[in-house]
Order: sequence, then C-alpha cells, then structure tokens
Amino acid sequence: MSETDNAADAIHVALAIYDPKGTYSRHSGVVMTSIFERTKSPVCVHILHDRTMTERNRALLKETAETFGQGIAFHDVSPHIEQVGNEAIRRAEKHQHSIGALFRLLIPELLPSKIEKVIYLDSDILVNMNIQELWDISLENYSLAGVLDHPINKPYRRFSYRTFGMKLMGCDRKHYINSGVLSMNLPKVRKKFKLSQQGVSWYKRYAHCSDLVDQDLINSCFRGDIKIIDSKFNNCYVHDGDISNSILHAIGIKPWNGLNGSDLERMYWKTYFKTPWGKLSPDAVADLMFDVMRNSPFTHRRTSQCYKKMFFRLRKDVFLEGYAAFLWLLLKDVCYRVRNSVRG
Repeated sequence: MSETDNAADAIHVALAIYDPKGTYSRHSGVVMTSIFERTKSPVCVHILHDRTMTERNRALLKETAETFGQGIAFHDVSPHIEQVGNEAIRRAEKHQHSIGALFRLLIPELLPSKIEKVIYLDSDILVNMNIQELWDISLENYSLAGVLDHPINKPYRRFSYRTFGMKLMGCDRKHYINSGVLSMNLPKVRKKFKLSQQGVSWYKRYAHCSDLVDQDLINSCFRGDIKIIDSKFNNCYVHDGDISNSILHAIGIKPWNGLNGSDLERMYWKTYFKTPWGKLSPDAVADLMFDVMRNSPFTHRRTSQCYKKMFFRLRKDVFLEGYAAFLWLLLKDVCYRVRNSVRG
C-alpha cells in the first residue's frame, strides 16, 4: 500500500504526534509495529502531526509501514489546530499534557469523507492482539466506543475534585471513558460535533474544572452516545502478568522511562528494536539503556526525587479527594459564574 492508499477494505488507525524534541515519533513507530505484527488484514495508519515532525521521523514512520506492506497517510494539523481555541491549548500546557492530545479532536475534519470508521490510539500503547477484533465491534447507533477510565469494580469516588468536575461538565461518572483508545463512527460524529463551534464554546465554559482537555470534552459532548466495550481493548491496569490478547496502555510511568522489569516494558523494548529507530550499534544500545536507567523514577539519584513523589501523593490523596477538593471546585465554579454574570 502506498502512502496515500486509503483502501476501502483497510482498517483505519489514527495516531497523533506532537514532537518538539524529535524523540516521540519513535513511540508511534512502536505502536505501528505492534499492530502490524499481529494483524494480517490491510491497515492504513493516519499520522496526525504538526510542524514539529522532522523529515527523518516521517521517513522512518513510512519505512515502518512499508516493511510490513501496510499503508500510511500524513495529515498536518498545523492549519487547523487553532480551531480548538486558545483556552484549550492553554489548559493542555498548564496541566503538562501534550498539545498532541488535542489532535484527535480534528480527526473527523482531517480524514477523507469516504472513511466512515477509524480507531484512534495514543502512542503510549502496545497492541498485543489482532486489532481486527476491535475493528469488527459494531458501533450500531453510537458515535464512539471506548473503555471505562476506571476499573468496573472501582468507580470514581463520589466526593472528589474529579467527580464533581465531571458533574459540572455534564459527564456521566459511571460511564466515563478513557480517550486513549477510541473507535469512531465518523459520519455520526461529523453530523453531531464540529470542533470550531461546540469545542471552542465548551472550553470557554469549563476551563476552570477540566483537567483532561480532550477526554473531558469527549465524555461531555458525547454523553449517552458512547458504547462501552471490554476493558481488554484499553488495558490500563494490568501491566504485569497476563497481558495476552489485549491493548496495553501505559497511563502511569511510560515503558521508555522506567526500568522495573514489567512485562509491558519487556514488550515495548522487544518491539522497539524491531523498528527503524531500534537499528542501533551495541554502543548506542548501551547508551540508550543507561539513559533510561538514569531517568527512571525507580532510580533515586537525588533526595529531591523522593520529595517530589511525596508531594504527588499528598496532592492526590488530600487535595484531590474528599470534601476539601469538592468545596474548592465548588468555589471556583461559583466565582466563574459570578464573573461571567458581571461581564454579561
């Protein structure tokens, strides 16, 4: 398949790459390789990128697809990213999320209209199954399909910053999904949602209570229109032990940043060395492993690292849970409403 071959019988997969350091594209290459190794059906990968993508990384992504005889198409979001609005971009930067998280919101407008279905995947994912299985799930009358963002037996706490924020944004707490893996019914999404209209106004209204700029919007705007699918299609919680026949999502420590010997890390590095980025000399491999070990959160080279972890746990367990967090967000929302009523 050629770079722009969008075969009618192909499984369409979209990946988003924001790569100012030039080091993130390789993770998308790992995702692609993990798909191609386990899926014999025709696959066309759509790369959503901006001007941070280098020519070298573009060539290596293309080489990855060609090695397996699969297709790839590149879509530059640069002329379109302003559609999400400055508020969304500011929120993404404030919460240290990549602006690339917003790229998925442009999929319905960027992909050709003849493509009616697409699977979106984050790049911190490993596909350890035939992705045809996810592709074959019928969306019926739903716009999207996704996996719950929390274990089915452990829903979000009733009183917490996140739970109250979801309520304010109009999300369904019990059916709140993780946006790292999405199956999208594009004709229905295009009919229901246009980012330049609903998106911009949504971010202006809920900027004060939205922490996950893409995920919150998706759950809010498509409430009641999302099909909940099996957790194996976005396995965020089992990274060690039985990881067979599932799509693995590293929502915490990334496998390229940690060395704790998990099965997820092993799979990532085995797959990485099959990509064009992994064609390294022994010296380069040694340097790479030392860099990973040096940056691993499991390696405490400084006392400050311990304090950072303690602060993170304190913030999560005290300030983002319980009545204090609930009241803080309530105060923020009241202030927002008063400020806007005065302006109006």
